[in-house]
Amino acid sequence: MSTLRRQWQWPIALAGATVFGLLSALIGEGGVWWSLCWIALASPLVAIAWCVAAARRR
Repeated sequence: MSTLRRQWQWPIALAGATVFGLLSALIGEGGVWWSLCWIALASPLVAIAWCVAAARRR
């Protein structure tokens, strides 16, 4: 795998999850869509918390 692809793999995945979360919140009619929205929009926050915790452990 190239260095460029490895470097941008997670930012693109988090951007895709965010876009999916925003679209599911706008288009979805409640129920399962709201659950998917919360999960998708929380994934970048979980990644941020994980990176901050990893930096503090060092």
